Amino acid sequence: MEPKAKLYYDINEVAELLKVEAPTLRFWEKKFPQLDPKRDARNRRRYTERDIEIIKKIMHQRDKQGRTIKGTREQLRRKEESELMIQRLMRVRKFLVELKDNL
Repeated sequence: MEPKAKLYYDINEVAELLKVEAPTLRFWEKKFPQLDPKRDARNRRRYTERDIEIIKKIMHQRDKQGRTIKGTREQLRRKEESELMIQRLMRVRKFLVELKDNL
């Protein structure tokens, strides 16, 4: 199953794709604020590609790097903050370049 084939995946599809149990995904939802799949009208979880990427990051941190849940959560939070900072700096750079060009 290729993750780019659909917009939304149900919990069983994601569990099969990533070779984890569905209860593990539900547990991680509680522990990681970054993982927040949408719910449909029948309250079923609908995972996006972004959610699947977050799960892959969680699995990498836990399995390959041996981090605890707390350590993994902190690492993901730091990475998220870094990405936001980079985006802000890129906007400031773009503004300064435009300002320089207008002078």
